[in-house]
Amino acid sequence: MMNRKGRWLGGAAALAVMFIGGCSGISPPVAYYTLGIDTSVTQPGIAGTACSDKGISVGPVSWPRYLDQPRIVTRSGPNTLDFDEFHRWGGSLQDDFERVLKRNLSVLLQSSKIADSRSSLRFKPDYRVELDIRQFDGQFGGDVILDVGWTLITQDAGKALDLHDSMVTKQVSGQDYAALVSASSMAVAELSSEIAAALLVTCSTAN
Repeated sequence: MMNRKGRWLGGAAALAVMFIGGCSGISPPVAYYTLGIDTSVTQPGIAGTACSDKGISVGPVSWPRYLDQPRIVTRSGPNTLDFDEFHRWGGSLQDDFERVLKRNLSVLLQSSKIADSRSSLRFKPDYRVELDIRQFDGQFGGDVILDVGWTLITQDAGKALDLHDSMVTKQVSGQDYAALVSASSMAVAELSSEIAAALLVTCSTAN
């Protein structure tokens, strides 16, 4: 017959196993997200075709340090950032942003000569777009804010043609990360439209 001490040790061991199993079971799987193409804004040729034969280089793009990580950043207050371990970008937000921006510009300007400044270019760029991302985050049930300073530069002369500040605000339609990422994609699409419009003016003037 098991004595009192033996029963106590056995019960403690069972509780320990249950505790460890419970702890290992409460961690949710990690969900991964990517920015997408917002076709409601980036319709083919909506900006025009004056730049279709021009080479355009995107970058360099500078980012605030708080966004240099895989976790999706949200705000719970004006000066409070939250980092979620279980909702992450499916790669680098910086690379994802540049990928979508290039794709948007390619569709808007009907051009296949859009590349980033870090790649080996297959063409000589006529213009370069430099960007300084100052804020790119959002709040559930609130807004995504994309605050960017960007410059159009001629590659030949290395001259800054236009200096711009864009503050894009998009409402987050839900209380989850899917809604947040969708609003973020719409923000990049609107920024793409602003850049495409400026490039169209520049290309039209140069032609």
